Amino acid sequence: MKHTLTLYALAVLVLLTGCSDGNDSPANAAPLLARYVLSSPDSVPEGIAFDPIDRAFYATSLQGGSITRVDADGTERIFRAADNNVRIGGAKVAASQRQLWVCTQRLDTLDDRIAVYDLDSAEQTMEFLLGALSTNGSCNDLAIAPDGFVYVTDPDNPNLYRLDPTSGEGEVFASDPLFTDLTGQGLGLNGITVTADGNALIVARFFPAALLRVALPNAASITEVALSGDTLPAPDGLVELDGDIYSVSNSSVSRTRLGADGRSGTVTVLPQISGLSTGTAAESALYVIKSDVTSFVLEQPLNPPFEIFSIDLADFDQ
Repeated sequence: MKHTLTLYALAVLVLLTGCSDGNDSPANAAPLLARYVLSSPDSVPEGIAFDPIDRAFYATSLQGGSITRVDADGTERIFRAADNNVRIGGAKVAASQRQLWVCTQRLDTLDDRIAVYDLDSAEQTMEFLLGALSTNGSCNDLAIAPDGFVYVTDPDNPNLYRLDPTSGEGEVFASDPLFTDLTGQGLGLNGITVTADGNALIVARFFPAALLRVALPNAASITEVALSGDTLPAPDGLVELDGDIYSVSNSSVSRTRLGADGRSGTVTVLPQISGLSTGTAAESALYVIKSDVTSFVLEQPLNPPFEIFSIDLADFDQ
């Protein structure tokens, strides 16, 4: 049974921790470390998520199918044991519901699913089969909107899915030619995040590189964000932080400062940060994960250690 905190219990927890919201460090708590080195030499941890209540990062695994929890002080523990029949990619935390949502693929059947885990018990509580929503439906990443709906990108098909954690049902939320990989390389939609005002999704298209704005709650408008400034590298993961959209690529991190209407933005790129896949917001900071996914996909030697580390946001204004 899915475990949820009551509003009363959550309020008590906030008082006990002194946490004003999910993005601020609890009062009197030691700050997060600047860098966390993961112990595994071969897990290829593609996804990362942060739980602001327990102050813990979760790293998924493309090779081995494990999920690793890393506490604020660097303590590492296995949240989900390795399973060589599964790859686990994108991840997001629904903190107040005490849930971890992840993209999974079974290697025996090659079907993609969304698995939901209870953060407190580590038990799987829910599963969505994307092939039931669209033929050969796949998952790259997901985002949780303020109303609780979960949105999923499909890199192989021009679809966005919407999942309802209350009913356990899912649907094709939007399908659009803008979601298609126009180069024919099979890498369409990738990262996804919700804008600060909750009025839209920003979705990454890998090839050709673009940020797409999808209006909420009903996808009435789907447009490509008009970008100026630096050239946007092919975006993998996306993170919204203080109104800006950060895109993480294999060898760079980019900031897109959106205009007032959310339909245009200015790009600033920090290059030469190799081996990245995605990132997460954690206590008003941007953390990325070095995962070496590109080497893994190209069957090249991995370059450990894998790490979770913060990006100095001041560097974008140098």
